Amino acid sequence: MKLALLIGGPVLLIILIAAGYFIFTGISQQQEENRQKVEGFGEMVIPADSQASSVATDPKLNPSIGRKNMTPTQRVIATLKQERESMLEEAITMREEIISLKSQVAELEDYKRTNERYAPHTFNEEVSTVHTRMKQLLATREESKRFNRNQLKGMAAAAAKEYRRFLTMHKLVLEQHQIDKVVNNHLPVYAYCIGDGIDVAANNRTEELLIVEYFKTDKTELMNNRLKSDLKAILTPCQELFANRMSFLTGQ
Repeated sequence: MKLALLIGGPVLLIILIAAGYFIFTGISQQQEENRQKVEGFGEMVIPADSQASSVATDPKLNPSIGRKNMTPTQRVIATLKQERESMLEEAITMREEIISLKSQVAELEDYKRTNERYAPHTFNEEVSTVHTRMKQLLATREESKRFNRNQLKGMAAAAAKEYRRFLTMHKLVLEQHQIDKVVNNHLPVYAYCIGDGIDVAANNRTEELLIVEYFKTDKTELMNNRLKSDLKAILTPCQELFANRMSFLTGQ
């Protein structure tokens, strides 16, 4: 089912964009043809300053004059004027439709960018890069010296895991400078919060390894109920801390 959605989503998107494009192109071409007809033919036959033609086609004056009293030339001019006005009205309608289509195309393009951004391959690469950067960053900071190597691995994995969870939950698409800001300024705070929590929740090395494994793989099958409860207890305040620091992106 997930595969079908992943395949069907982009295909549907392509169909919608293609349909919008062809409709947009068709309307644009029709509008241009109408404009050329009006300018090339109507203006040639009907002088812009022709008082007689204006009088002949004024709806308020038509009943008193009557088409039967017009000369053949006046009738031709009146007909052409009416056709021109009709074509201009159609052009206005088409212009409004084009504006609407442009808006729809913009929405589809935005959807396409978001869909591509959260495609598993692309987003997984981004999260993997964040994980690598966090391992390197934690390894070079003075504050990290109070944690052992295993705890630092868990902290980096936890930071990448929270990065994925938070961005997915809020449907955020970050530019590179925003990613850098999150990695350098906000994820380390979350990682150290988790590190302190691991030190409290784990009563021995085995439990510490189980917590680290959870941050890497989400596995909790080997944890006892007490450890699961303690894990949840350390996660909640750290996630709230991170959410507060990320409010500059969510506006919350």
